[in-house]
Parts: sequence; C-alpha cells; structure tokens
Amino acid sequence: MRKNKPNSLYIHIPFCESICDYCDFTKLQYFRNFAEKYLSVLEKELSNPELNKDLKTIYVGGGTPTSLEDDLFLRLLKAIDPLSKKAIEYTFECNPESLTLSKIKMMKEYGVNRISIGVESTDDKVLKAINRHHTFSDVIKAVDLLRKNGIDNINLDLILGLPNVSEKMLEKDIKNILSLSPTHISCYSLTVNEHTVFSIKKISPPSEEFSYNAYKMINNILINNGYEHYEVSNWAKKGKRSEHNLTYWRNETYYGIGLGASGYEDNIRYRNTTNLNKYLNNKNIREEEIVTIKDLEEYQIMLNLRTDEGLDLAKFLNLFKYDLYKNKKEVIESYISSNYLYIENNVLKATFDGLLILDKIVIDLFR
Repeated sequence: MRKNKPNSLYIHIPFCESICDYCDFTKLQYFRNFAEKYLSVLEKELSNPELNKDLKTIYVGGGTPTSLEDDLFLRLLKAIDPLSKKAIEYTFECNPESLTLSKIKMMKEYGVNRISIGVESTDDKVLKAINRHHTFSDVIKAVDLLRKNGIDNINLDLILGLPNVSEKMLEKDIKNILSLSPTHISCYSLTVNEHTVFSIKKISPPSEEFSYNAYKMINNILINNGYEHYEVSNWAKKGKRSEHNLTYWRNETYYGIGLGASGYEDNIRYRNTTNLNKYLNNKNIREEEIVTIKDLEEYQIMLNLRTDEGLDLAKFLNLFKYDLYKNKKEVIESYISSNYLYIENNVLKATFDGLLILDKIVIDLFR
C-alpha cells in the first residue's frame, strides 16, 4: 500500500458572498468574524511539520477564496507560502465580481500561477436566475485584468443543463468563452442535490439525450479550436492540463485541508468535518475509508479511464498481480466492438461515447 507523502494539496475556503441556487459544496455566507477564526485553525493545519514541503501542486477552492477581505486574503497567502516554493501549479478559484486588482497583485507576488473562474453561463438573465452576482462583462474584465498583471493560465467553468438553457444558448456560451481564449475549459453537467434551492424548486437535471448532444457539440467546437479533451469534463490547450486534478485521476495521494476537504494519504481516503463549530474548536472529526487492495483496483480503473491517458494494463498487472484484460476479456471486447473502449499500446482507453457511460463500464469490469 502507499506510504509516500502526497505531492498535492487542496485547501478549502468555505465562504461566499452569496449562495448559488444549485450549489452543494461545503459553504456558508461570509462573515468576517468567522473568517478570522477559520484562518486561525487553517494556519495551524498548514504549519503541521508532517506536511510535505516540496509540493508539486496546490489548489485553493471553495466556496469563494476571493470573498475574503484583502487583509485576510493576504493572511491566507502567507500561511500557504512556505508550502508553495516548489509548486509547478498553484491555483486559486475565483468569482469574477470579487477578483480585484489588489487580490491579483497579491496572488502574483506569492506565486499563484493559475486561476479558475466560475463563469457557469454567459447569459446575464440566466446568471441572475441562478443567483449568480456577476455578468459576462465582469468575466471579460477579470480575464483582462489577470493577463495585464501576468497571470495567463486561466480556466473558465461552464455548467451544462441549467434551467431554460437550450442547446443553441449553450453553443453561444461556449463561443463566448472561446472569445476569451482561456488555456483551460471545464464543462460540468448540472446535478440537483438535496437541500439546494434547485432541489426545493424541484428542478430536474438535464436528460441523457440533452447531455449527450450538448457534450458532443461542445467537444466538437473545442477540438476544432485547438483544445484537447483530456478528461470527461475538461479541455485544455496543449501543455495546460490541470496537473492538480490529474493527481486525482491518476489515483495519486493528496492532502485535504479545511472544512469538508477530502484527502488521500497512505491507504486512507478521508473527508474533514463539515460542521463549522467543530472545526473552529479544533475538532476536525473526519470520515475515513480504509482503502483495501480491491478498493484500490476499483479506483485505479474508475479514475484512470476518465482521462485520455487511460488505464495502463502493464502497470495494472504490476500493481495488482493479475491481468485485467485476460480476466475481463469478454466484457472489454464487447465494449470495444460497440466503440466504447479501445486499446492503444497496451493502454485501455474510453472513446468519447465511452466516457459518457463510464459508470456502467466500471461496474461491468467489477462484476
């Protein structure tokens, strides 16, 4: 089992200026007194001498990290700084309306070299309807401000399947996003989770047919514009794949710090408490899953197949001492003949259609 120290770190900042109708992440309304107490606990976690000081990637997500006021934002950057010296990719999630010039300059000074902006839609009426507090004009200004201040590795997020958004509107969204020439684009299909406003309003997620047609349309446009479809929901310019997220999909270990953050160390996958009071009182009670060899096999298959790197069958044989292809030849060949899987240089990969039914493929490989 794994005993090496993780090379990646995820830090969760749960605060938001407002709560979006679809959001199911660990989040809460921003209040300065809570944010100050939260940073005090976070600083203790980040100063843990057991943490690997030679991290390769750092990702600060939320919530909205840029919802912090400038002095607290600087305090956060200073707390992370000792761990970021050797990071090749250091990402902050941002909302366009809270991405100010002062915050950009601070991030640049402390080595942040990648920004992920929650765009979600480029239609101002749709944004207002889902309780987003920015316009597409704000996104344009934010991207311009980042580039003028030396940060040009930019991801833009889009949600597919929002209420009353047609395929034609979605096509306009993707073309608007392309007009900004981001290095990376993420398109996530809407999920409606319990206890969200969308759930209370009984809004339905997109149909399988809509999702398939929308993903296919988006994929064709992005591929034709020089982006690589390297993971189910992610496209990148050459050399601009998210190194941090590839840690997850390669089934490698990572630290999770902050309220509700998930991590994977040694053979334990964990999730920190989502109870703010417990967290602020240093009671970071976490849920833990002991990863067995069988679990590890499943994660390896499920996560590796999400990317165009695929599942290396020789590596799998070396790790788990059995030949997946020989053991599941009938299942694999069936999916190959249906154009859902293919094998290239002894690496099992999913086709575009295969990526969209990956859950079923993984289940069949584990029956």
